Amino acid sequence: MNIMSDAPCSIDESALATSISTVREPYLSLVADNQLSSLPEQVFNLTEVSPAWASSTEKTKVLITGYFHSDYQHLAKFNLVCVCGDVSFPVEIVQVGVYRCWVLPHSPGLVNIYLSFDGYKPISHVVNFEYRTPILHDPTASMEEKYNWNEFRLQMRLAHLLFSTDKILDIFSNTVSPNALKEASRFSFKTSFISKSWQFLMKSIDEQTTPFPQVKDSLFEIALKNKLKEWLLERIVVGSKSTEYDAQGQGVLHLCAMLGYSWAISLFSWSGLSLDFRDKFGWTALHWAAYYGMEKMVATLLSAGARPNLVTDPTPKNPGGCTAADLAYTKGYDGLAAYLSEKSLVEQFNDMSLAGNISGTLDTSSTDVVNTQELTEDQFYLKETLAAYRTAAGAAARIQAAYKEHELNLRYKAVELNTPEHQARRIVAAMKIQHAFRKYETKKSNAAAVRIQHRFRTRKIRREFLNMRRQAIKIQAAFRGFQVRRQYKKIIWSVGVLEKAILRWRLKRKGFRGLQVNSAEDGEQEDGVEEEFFRTGLKQAEERVERSVVRVQAMFRSKKAQEEYRRMKLAYSQAKMDLEFEDFLTSEVDMLTDI
Repeated sequence: MNIMSDAPCSIDESALATSISTVREPYLSLVADNQLSSLPEQVFNLTEVSPAWASSTEKTKVLITGYFHSDYQHLAKFNLVCVCGDVSFPVEIVQVGVYRCWVLPHSPGLVNIYLSFDGYKPISHVVNFEYRTPILHDPTASMEEKYNWNEFRLQMRLAHLLFSTDKILDIFSNTVSPNALKEASRFSFKTSFISKSWQFLMKSIDEQTTPFPQVKDSLFEIALKNKLKEWLLERIVVGSKSTEYDAQGQGVLHLCAMLGYSWAISLFSWSGLSLDFRDKFGWTALHWAAYYGMEKMVATLLSAGARPNLVTDPTPKNPGGCTAADLAYTKGYDGLAAYLSEKSLVEQFNDMSLAGNISGTLDTSSTDVVNTQELTEDQFYLKETLAAYRTAAGAAARIQAAYKEHELNLRYKAVELNTPEHQARRIVAAMKIQHAFRKYETKKSNAAAVRIQHRFRTRKIRREFLNMRRQAIKIQAAFRGFQVRRQYKKIIWSVGVLEKAILRWRLKRKGFRGLQVNSAEDGEQEDGVEEEFFRTGLKQAEERVERSVVRVQAMFRSKKAQEEYRRMKLAYSQAKMDLEFEDFLTSEVDMLTDI
């Protein structure tokens, strides 16, 4: 493994020479005591030197593995040096049987390398070590090795959404409200630091203190920040609360979450747009961040107010949808899934408390008085896992108890509705409603009759009414005669009998009243459908709660999951502190703008 000279782990040549001189003093005293003269030539069995070669122009870290012979195990506590060619280098013990040293640049070619106490007499096998000339950059290297094409495609989709979206703000329109202009000015003042970042980039380019690939990435990031600021500012002025999708169905916020651009979350939060904005498949930014295992992005979204208990749209494989914890678990991020499961249960408990379904608060404080400084790493991870499981289990128990209480109340109401006393009360109430309706209809008919009588009191209107009545009587008489002549009564009677016979045969019912619809049965069927829908949703919610508790409990069996959980807690704490600091600055900005 080659290490650049400006790497943080590299060592200075003067410091290396000083360390060599300080290390060799005890060796010389050891030689003076004639303790090395009695040793055989090989007391250390050298098994491997890794790497077997080094660049001739760079400092290189070399790992040497081997062991002392059984009769010379006590020599392991003495300081060793590695002799590479004609130069000696101090050796550090990484673990039992593994030693590390740094070799300086050397002319290309083969040299001997071995371990020694005094820098002259070898105590191990002498093996060959090669210094190679560094290979120049190959311009024909494939683009797949230099770039991450998946990340580049996401960046292209984000840039396409930001730069090619049609402007929705008309400069000639006067429909912008004063409140929108005030919010836009506040947002512009809060994000004024983005414009100042160009100065720092130009300064780093002039001083050449930043590597060239990092400068290019910084340039692209600053361009995206400025365009995203303009894009959000336009929507604040117009008052739009929704954003556009690309061809794959994702929006700007979702693409930023996929790319891990945590700086975009604060901009969306200041703009007033929802962080729980869903794409065409019902996925939020937190779902995408959990799916890709981006711990910092997940922590930033949670600290900004994203909801961890939201569910994606149902699919044939997952009829109940997936939470962010489910997506993280399917991709193998067990610690992240456990952390999101705990947050989801706590968030659901808080929502039910606000809705009045659960009374009281959830106790998430630890009752242990053990000093964490005295704990080992494994004990500290176990303590955090126990605290997480206690919180998740407490929230799940309270939520399931609320579900059972709600279901019991529904059953109690259903039984109460079927009692004879309640049915009698319903009949009496229906009779009162019918009586009131009939009385209203009677009053309305009497009023109409009074108005009719008043209009027909005059002689002219009465004469016109009598003429119309005589004409109607003549028409009725002519029609009755026509019916008698055509013997419509027999035909109507025969058709009526035929209709009854056909309906009895088709409906398999007795009598013509079989066509009547029983409204009571339809009401019971609708109630049954609603109850079945509620039962299905309740079952899916209970399954999600159980899965969350199981994932938190699974951390007891995985050291990797415990480490991921610990990293997520630290990332969330850091994101929370950054958010509080930004809120403090924004509050100061608001005070200045108000003044």
